[in-house]
Order: sequence, then structure tokens, then C-alpha cells
Amino acid sequence: MNASRIAILQHAVRDQGLACAFLVPGPNLRYLTGLQLEAFERVILGIVPPVGDLAFVVPQLEADKVRARIGADPHSDAVFPYTDDAGPLDAVRKALRALTLDLGPRAMGAEFLHMRLLERHIIEQASGPVRPDRSIHFHDLGPIVARMRAVKDSDELAALKRAAQIVDTGIAAAASTITPGVTEREVAAAAERAMLAAGADSIPFNAVLAGANSALPHGETGDYAMRDGDMVICDIGATYRGYNGDITRTFAVGKPTPQMAKVYAAVYDANRAACRAARPEVTGEQLDWIARDAITRAGFGEYFTHRTGHGLGLEIHEEPYIVQGAAEPLKPGMVFTIEPGIYIPGVGGVRIEDDLALTEDGCVVLTAFPRELA
Repeated sequence: MNASRIAILQHAVRDQGLACAFLVPGPNLRYLTGLQLEAFERVILGIVPPVGDLAFVVPQLEADKVRARIGADPHSDAVFPYTDDAGPLDAVRKALRALTLDLGPRAMGAEFLHMRLLERHIIEQASGPVRPDRSIHFHDLGPIVARMRAVKDSDELAALKRAAQIVDTGIAAAASTITPGVTEREVAAAAERAMLAAGADSIPFNAVLAGANSALPHGETGDYAMRDGDMVICDIGATYRGYNGDITRTFAVGKPTPQMAKVYAAVYDANRAACRAARPEVTGEQLDWIARDAITRAGFGEYFTHRTGHGLGLEIHEEPYIVQGAAEPLKPGMVFTIEPGIYIPGVGGVRIEDDLALTEDGCVVLTAFPRELA
């Protein structure tokens, strides 16, 4: 477990007067404890008291894995397993008693983005009979942990750099496959094979969109066969040691139409301008304005329909966001995308996306595959 990260969270629990905090499987649990678990239909809870050691309620089949990861012996009060027959309720009650937690009128921390109603229901049952003086209230932990996760340490930066390199390999494989008659699905398969061979843990997304499909920012890869003049958006991701690379390049099949060549030039200029401006103390909304202004001045403002970027880490979309309203100054160690795009319905689209890591006095672009139209 990461003691320093847990200490920061416990300080926030105390500072906000919370009785405790509940973690569920997902990026926050992994960030704080190193535990990578899948709940499926079962309940898994990490219980964070204001002070002292954490407790974990887990299915019996996960108990040894959790003990080994957190360094707990089989007789400790850190892990409370339950069988499928018994269910988790009694294990949650035992964990709360062991931590001497009273879930009375005080609020509890929970992950609004990740906790299911299933976990909430079990917590409410375990806390005792509902009375007017003991009503259950939850406070969102999301903003607290998001701020912690937004600034990466050296190990995280190394993993993100390697993830970006792996995706560069996938982009290169996709580019070498694009030719008239090849399908979107075939190009995506070539990219996936290359990334797995390069060491990707998983491929969380792999979108190849050609022709009119490229005008759909989140379209679905299918069996469309590419034709001369098509634009092909390759939006590809890979995970390495839990951290994500996310890169988009757009290619032309043969020679692009004059209209799409102009579109490409506008997106290229927007990407380059925003990347050059990225440094600490600049805000996300300033970078968004720089990219949006370049596209608007080229005459395509109405076709840039999404934010300019998002943070990268254990999740593909996390803090910081490069969007209007993001007024907090960016900090060294933050990693995010710059991905302006233009999408003309029924015609085609262009997006160019890079992964950036902020340094003390500027930024490093983690993605290396060329951006010029090929």
C-alpha cells in the first residue's frame, strides 16, 4: 500500500469530519493500495478510518491475494472475507466493529463515480437500524482523489511514457495497413497485434473510422472498405502497468479532397499551437481557447464539437480537463491530451491527438508518430 497517499486521504477524511471513507474496485483503490480487483456481482470494500489501518471486505476467493498485497497475516483484523453462501453483510459489520466506527449522523466518504447501489445498500444495512438521528449521508471522495492523482510521480510518468510509445507502435502498424479495399476492422486488428507484441497489458479502445464514418468522433469500427480520397481516423489506446496511452492520427487514402486537405491543415495548426502553449500555470481553458481559436479562424469552428483534451493516468479520462471552465492553473507532473478535431457530417473528419507531460518549465510530448498528413 502507498502510505503517503493514504495519509493524504485520511487527512481529508478528518478535515471534512467524515466517519470514514469507502473505496470500491477501480482506479482509486489501485492508486491508494495497489490492489487491482474486479467485483463483478460481489461486494468488495476498502474501509478507510480517519486514523489507523484500513480494513478490506472481500470474497473468500480474494482474501489471500489481498493479504499478500497489503502485507497482512491470516489472523490480522485487516481482511474480512465472506463466502458466496453467507454474503458480505456480516463481514462488513465485523469490519466496522473492528475499526470502532460509528456510522451515525456523520457523513461517510464514497466514490460517487464508481460505487454501485449494491455497495451503498450493504453499507446502510451494516450501519444499523435507520432512525432520524442516524440517517446515512455520503460525501463524494472523487474530487479529493482526483486532485491527488492529477500530478504524477516519476514511476507514473515512466509508465505513461511507455504506454505512449506502445500506442505509437500501433499507429505505425495501422498506417502501414491503410490502402484502398482494406476494412476498418483489418486496420484496427493490425494495430492491436502490434501493441500487444510491444508489451501492452490491454487494449482499452481501438477505433478506426474511414470515409463518412470519420465524421463521428466516437464512431464504431466496422467492415467499411476504404476508398481513394477517404480520411481515416485512428484513435488508439493501450494500457501499460495500469496507465494509459491515448493517441489519434488521421490519414488519407490516396490524395485527400481539397476540402479535407484544408480541414487537416486547420487541425494540425490547432494541435501545434496548443502543444506549444502547454506549460505550468497555463489553464485548461486557455489551451482549449488556443486550439478552438485556430480552428474558428480557419472557418470550421462549428465542426469542433468536443473539448480539446483530458487527463491521462489510471483512467483514460481524468483530471485535468482541457476545456472551457477549467480555470485552475496546470501543474508540473500533470499529463493530458491535446486533441482538436473537425467533423463534417456525411463527409469526413480529422483529429490529431498527442499526450503531454508538464515539466517545471514547459512540457514533454510523449507521442512521437509524425503529425503531417501522409
